[in-house]
Amino acid sequence: MYKARTGGVLRRTFTGAGALVAVSALTLGLVGCSSQAGGNSGGGDSSSGGSDDAATKVSKIAFVAPENETDLGWNQVGLANSKDAADKMGLEYVAVPDAGWDNIETVLGQVIDDDGAQFVIAHASGYGVAAQTVSGQTQVPILAQDSGLKPVPGQLAQALVSAEQGGYIAGIAAAMSTQSKTVAVVISADDVNWLDMAAGFAQGVYSVDPGINVLFGQISASGYADSAGGKTAVETVIAGGADVVFGMGDGATLGYLQAIDAHPGVKYIADIGDVTSALKDPSVLLTSVIWDYTPTYEQAIKDVDAGTFGSKDYELTVGNGGLYLQDTDNMTQEIKDAVKTATDGIDAGTIKPSGAKDSAAVKDVIAAKKAA
Repeated sequence: MYKARTGGVLRRTFTGAGALVAVSALTLGLVGCSSQAGGNSGGGDSSSGGSDDAATKVSKIAFVAPENETDLGWNQVGLANSKDAADKMGLEYVAVPDAGWDNIETVLGQVIDDDGAQFVIAHASGYGVAAQTVSGQTQVPILAQDSGLKPVPGQLAQALVSAEQGGYIAGIAAAMSTQSKTVAVVISADDVNWLDMAAGFAQGVYSVDPGINVLFGQISASGYADSAGGKTAVETVIAGGADVVFGMGDGATLGYLQAIDAHPGVKYIADIGDVTSALKDPSVLLTSVIWDYTPTYEQAIKDVDAGTFGSKDYELTVGNGGLYLQDTDNMTQEIKDAVKTATDGIDAGTIKPSGAKDSAAVKDVIAAKKAA
């Protein structure tokens, strides 16, 4: 998913909740997710965790990620959210960004053995096997990403994302903002979350207006960090008439933004994190589908303290506030109200966005809605 880093890894250690944070902070507005605050956010069951007043058994956590916060997405959010959770719970914190892909078992083992972490976040789906091995060897609980693994009591659980739900509400915002009646979704790779969000996006667009034209672009099978390819892909859909573009890419996002900056009048929807700082004109940002892991991390730590960690996985949804749309000046009250209605419908089960297993399935969703 990411290019491996050569050489050593960088540790960032913080010894208190008030320590100076060296990671990007995300202070984002909430749109249509009244349940973001609260004990059951992020897929956790408040009945399974320790109470907020209980003395915690975990005093230090560690976060390990392939890259750093400059990707404006996956790593940015993971770093910020994990530090946030540590601060809120008064825990010591060590971060190892730029860990790459080599010797991840060693890195995970070091934050436990050398740094004393009692809970570890392994922030990449490709870290799953290493997380399973190290948690089994050390008996220290590790929260992995969606790697197709089963939870192991006391040792391993996964953070999952209902990405199609985030794509759906982004599609509503796009459909209500387009002037050309053509919008586009561009993904960087054959990533399950990208595919699910792309399918959900088309469904959200068509829920507003089935007559809107949805274009689909993809850089390659694994173009996560392909900035040049990202620029070309977005330029192609803009040439096809799209005036709202939803891009998913990690490092490829920088190429997406270059294309957006060069085409005044085109609005951009980002994913996972906040890309405002990378845009020449921040007013072109319609919104971003924010992935907020903070409540999930907090709940997982509470479950460790309660002795229930590994009895279930955790899921980010629009209903529990794990997925929501970033507030911007372009998000009118009408759009916010429509997103809130859809969020409530998804949470209640009356609206059921579906994902896609591959790019062909995304194209089928687009074609089927057009035909309907």
